[in-house]
Amino acid sequence: MAREPTPKGFTYKSYNFVDKDPIIDEIRTVYQDSGANYAWVHEHSGVSTNTLNNWFSGVTKRPQAATINAVLRSLGYKLGVVANEEPVRIFPQMPQPKPKAVPVRHIVQMAKYRKAR
Repeated sequence: MAREPTPKGFTYKSYNFVDKDPIIDEIRTVYQDSGANYAWVHEHSGVSTNTLNNWFSGVTKRPQAATINAVLRSLGYKLGVVANEEPVRIFPQMPQPKPKAVPVRHIVQMAKYRKAR
């Protein structure tokens, strides 16, 4: 069966999850912003640390919906459908881990350097 030529100026635009499902990037952002670690998420969601590692390292390309929901709920989020026009507002109700401390050593060193001059 012969294929018809593609019309001039037309390109196919589709997204196949060849590399990975984009939800993994969304979950990674939520995970990093939460300050949690794999053990904390495992304790609160029941999803193994190995599964999380496989998601974020690219081994798993399409995670199961049940594990996605479990991880998101442990971090205080809920997976849902939102219209494009509406801004997404999420109000976590679950206890959140404390964020990691941000080192400020470089600021102190700069202050010392400025005083020395």
